[in-house]
Amino acid sequence: MGDNMAITKIYKGTNDVTSSFLKAYKGETEIFTSTPPVLPYLTFQSTSSFTLNTVYSLKNWDGTLYYSTDTTNWNVWSGTSTLSSVGNKLYLRGTGNTKITGSANYRWVLTGSNIECIGNIENLLDWETVALGNHPTMADDCYKYMFYGCTALTTAPSLPATTLAINCYDRMFSGCSSLTTAPSLPATTLANYCYFNMFENCTAFKVSATQTGTYQYAWRIPTSGTGTEAINWSECMLSGTGGTFKSNPTINTTYYLENPPV
Repeated sequence: MGDNMAITKIYKGTNDVTSSFLKAYKGETEIFTSTPPVLPYLTFQSTSSFTLNTVYSLKNWDGTLYYSTDTTNWNVWSGTSTLSSVGNKLYLRGTGNTKITGSANYRWVLTGSNIECIGNIENLLDWETVALGNHPTMADDCYKYMFYGCTALTTAPSLPATTLAINCYDRMFSGCSSLTTAPSLPATTLANYCYFNMFENCTAFKVSATQTGTYQYAWRIPTSGTGTEAINWSECMLSGTGGTFKSNPTINTTYYLENPPV
């Protein structure tokens, strides 16, 4: 085994290879058929080209965000420019952030159709912290209004934080009328208004209080264990959604979705 030799781990079913998957070993290539590890960036992808910008071309994140179209070359995103997909994909990650949007004036705009957002949202805060298996700190209003009104968004990213901040996901997906797949929401320590109006008017997102018909996928806050609730944490969270259950979810209670959560 040579110290300067590198082996590229290629995982079946993915073309994404980053420096995290390099290992010194004879310069050969290993093929792994298991599920690939969590990637150190957030992926936006579609069946056609699309763009991403902030609604008023203004930046409100308090650290640095980077974008890439190939996962190899990364550039700083100032927030004032419009990012365009290449090969119908766009990748983002950040360092030193505790918030991304914070209000409707800084919401993100996705222009296109059938856009999926895949991966750990915490990679936008600090991808290196995530790579070490930790959760970056969230400020109050962290992702507030982030995808508000993004009618092209069909799949939400994962939200793995276990300790939330006040209003952190407030209206995060409100008005995302094409959203069919939602996060599994594993948080155990909630905060005031953390999920306030989160899926408001997401008409394609469907929740049921019982496992019946097309509602077969369990969805619970937290995913497991016992959660600690806060003031109005789920107020109007499912208002205007398309399922049979549109009331405020109750903590430590299992509901059911039409599509498996991410």
